[in-house]
Amino acid sequence: MASIPRISLNNLNIKIKSMRNENNRLEELFIEKIKIEKNPFILLHGNNVGLKNQILNNLLIKYKITENYEEKEILDNLNKFLDDLLSKSLFETKKIILIKRSTEKILNLVFILIEKKIDDVVIIIDSNPLEKKSKLRSFFEKEEKCICIAFYPDDQHTLLNLAQNYLKERNIFLSVSDLNIIINNVNGDRGVLLS
Repeated sequence: MASIPRISLNNLNIKIKSMRNENNRLEELFIEKIKIEKNPFILLHGNNVGLKNQILNNLLIKYKITENYEEKEILDNLNKFLDDLLSKSLFETKKIILIKRSTEKILNLVFILIEKKIDDVVIIIDSNPLEKKSKLRSFFEKEEKCICIAFYPDDQHTLLNLAQNYLKERNIFLSVSDLNIIINNVNGDRGVLLS
């Protein structure tokens, strides 16, 4: 069975199991589950950078992310960032902001935004793997306005299916032993496999 991200949505842990060769449908299911109107704070974390980037790219396409920041940029200029968020444009309906390379430090910003009840802003936080004890992860798993998606490494079977589909689309032929050597060296990350 494929290693699938676990979505924590409104205090419920949902783990969607995919059937073989249904990776695109799985991505569609994730995007359908995310309703930014009800859950304007989204945390993406985990080791499977390739799958995380696929989901993130689909979110970018669906919701037209308007601004990208690094966590350090925001924390170094927090007041300016908050002022920019609070200033509304007549032509802009909803700001969708991606914050990359986030750590526990970003949690204070989330607290401020929830407290100020800013309705027209969606925050997507991209982070490295977070431990279960992490305050950021715990908050996102429990808070009603938040979604937490953990990306775990793909298993061998999933990687094999992805590799076979990739090679088949490009009419490239490899022996099973060569393919297994490649799969064993990607550490469960489809991004490495398909690059």
